[in-house]
Amino acid sequence: MTRASMTRENLARSAVLSVADSLADCLDILRGVDVVQRVLLIGGGAKSEALCSVYPDTLGMPVTVLETGEHVALGAARQKAWAPGEFPRWSRSASRELRPSDDAGVREFRRRYGLVRRATEAELT
Repeated sequence: MTRASMTRENLARSAVLSVADSLADCLDILRGVDVVQRVLLIGGGAKSEALCSVYPDTLGMPVTVLETGEHVALGAARQKAWAPGEFPRWSRSASRELRPSDDAGVREFRRRYGLVRRATEAELT
């Protein structure tokens, strides 16, 4: 990073990408134990075009953006309904499906990022 490249836009982009990369790291761990079926984007993230534009490529899979709503309240209601042992089904309203691009540069960046992350983790242990 240089003074010339330290613009408001670049700092904002780096903040968005750091959140996306952190989630990608978590997703990689979950993939390792085979529990990932899909990615849903809800709440404030679903309203952010910045996040919507980077998540599919960064996560390496499609991202379903749900219509905004009271997802936290609905989640609490679902947990309460499951307590007696029944598994209720509620429909979800997807507003759009975001697909990863075919950008080889993004895949190469993720590969290199993973190598550096694993090397750093190895040094810290």
